[in-house]
Amino acid sequence: MYIYKTKLSSIITEIICVSLEVKVNKEWITIIFYDSSHQGRLHRHTKIFINNDLDVVDYQGVKQKGNQKALLTWAINDLKNNYLFYKKKFIKRNKDLLKNINIEKY
Repeated sequence: MYIYKTKLSSIITEIICVSLEVKVNKEWITIIFYDSSHQGRLHRHTKIFINNDLDVVDYQGVKQKGNQKALLTWAINDLKNNYLFYKKKFIKRNKDLLKNINIEKY
């Protein structure tokens, strides 16, 4: 899923959210998302634990140069290309909390 703001001229002005969600039991949980709400800089939010709403914000490895359209495209492609890596990391961090819980396989 992704959401962004545009001007009337269709120029992307802000990336609101580009997210990766996983289905845990019957609920979708966002485990990672990108936005550019802080000074227009694209950054990543990573959910660490399933039972806590806090996330880690970082810029490491996140594309910084380019207009908002290029950054939006980069964020979408990063999640498309690396979703299994992000999902496995989340499951590994939460393996004790996810015992006997059904996680959608895709």
